[in-house]
Amino acid sequence: MPPQKINKFIKDLAKSEQITEDTLVREAFRALLREKRRVIQVDQLEILKRYGVSKIKDLDKKIREGVVAESPAWEDRIALDNLDEAIKRIDHALNAL
Repeated sequence: MPPQKINKFIKDLAKSEQITEDTLVREAFRALLREKRRVIQVDQLEILKRYGVSKIKDLDKKIREGVVAESPAWEDRIALDNLDEAIKRIDHALNAL
């Protein structure tokens, strides 16, 4: 969609919702970020569920005690850290809006 059409769409939608264009754009960004956060949390839960735990520290304990094989558990543990960092970045962006 060309920028002119996007701007018109935003203007028309803001008018129909009786909010400012800035508010509409801000709320759209918030919705997008919240949805991305939700998807990341689902990914985290799927990894934790794979090991029968609900917290990262419980996975760490299972790895240390040899209850689960280090590979792929360590790779999944690193993935959990990366997902946690992504959530922090999203939270920071949400707070900035």
